[in-house]
Amino acid sequence: MNILCYGDSNTWGWVPNINGYSKNATISQYQPEECWWFGLTKENDVIIDGVPGRCVAHENRWLKGRNAMGTIPEDLKQYSDLDFIVLQLGTNDCKTEYGDTAEDIARNIELLSVFMQEETGADVVVISPAEIKENNKITQKYYVGANQKSRELDSCLMKMAEKRGFGFVSGLDCEVGEDGEHLTACGHMQLGEKVCSLFAEMVWFESGL
Repeated sequence: MNILCYGDSNTWGWVPNINGYSKNATISQYQPEECWWFGLTKENDVIIDGVPGRCVAHENRWLKGRNAMGTIPEDLKQYSDLDFIVLQLGTNDCKTEYGDTAEDIARNIELLSVFMQEETGADVVVISPAEIKENNKITQKYYVGANQKSRELDSCLMKMAEKRGFGFVSGLDCEVGEDGEHLTACGHMQLGEKVCSLFAEMVWFESGL
């Protein structure tokens, strides 16, 4: 199968870094075999389009081209014959500066998902963000109230996916690191197991076994 994994820094493989928002921060990336999507590559053709700072429906004040709703028409032109799209977004939209509720974010993810499905004919799987931990200098500055919001978003996305017939994987209980927003190696492993399990179930169902 041809699978597009479309997301943010947790798709890209950002290693948690408490100084990650500093101007001179040294950012590191997990090796492919450490990322949650790696298990999908063993039997499928997988494309990774993960960009740090990508939001569902907001511009990033530091980085260009991070508003998925604005870039998606051009983004999709790069790909053809997709069977599945795995969407991992929503963490950045939980930031205080955007003022979105969990319902707002889920609605925007729904609009984005539906557009991607209509454009490609691919089935959609939505991954909810991990629980944002408000106990460090990054989340205390940029993610005030995001702990509750991320938990509410998980529920909103599960209901949306059920309504739309999308696959759903909860990332809520996957481990995040010292910055409170990025998955640890363990968190990637936890999420990867869930994603691979869901795909195994979907293939089993579609094959009629």
